[in-house]
Amino acid sequence: MDMKDIIKQVNYYSQEAKKRELTAEEKIERERFRKLYLEQFRGQVRGHLENVKIVGEETGKDKLI
Repeated sequence: MDMKDIIKQVNYYSQEAKKRELTAEEKIERERFRKLYLEQFRGQVRGHLENVKIVGEETGKDKLI
């Protein structure tokens, strides 16, 4: 599922929760979308961190983490 779609659903359930009490099914769905969001967010951050290179001050050579 696309991150935009996940965010849209998370926002939808957040807005609905402000208006009224969510049903049990809606609460389950909200939690599912929250978990999907966190999984994808962590994956994106992990992907960025895996591509970070540190340049050593002494040698000037690239080092992969």
